[in-house]
Amino acid sequence: MIQLIQPGDPFTPQGRRRWEKIPEWAQKKILDNVFCSRCLGSVPILLETAEMKGKDLILRGKCKYCGKDVCRLVEPEDE
Repeated sequence: MIQLIQPGDPFTPQGRRRWEKIPEWAQKKILDNVFCSRCLGSVPILLETAEMKGKDLILRGKCKYCGKDVCRLVEPEDE
């Protein structure tokens, strides 16, 4: 397994506020299920950045297994 260094806090202030609205069980599920095009499946993400783009939370990082760049979109809550 590849060892990658993660930043201390990858969240922007707005990203942190949105992330904290998500229940802890759902946060874990989100971080453990990101698609990797090299591994061709669902993998854990080593989170590098988390920022808001409009109403979406964008999580970017590396595949925990192969190190490829991966991304996860967290859509807004129903309004």
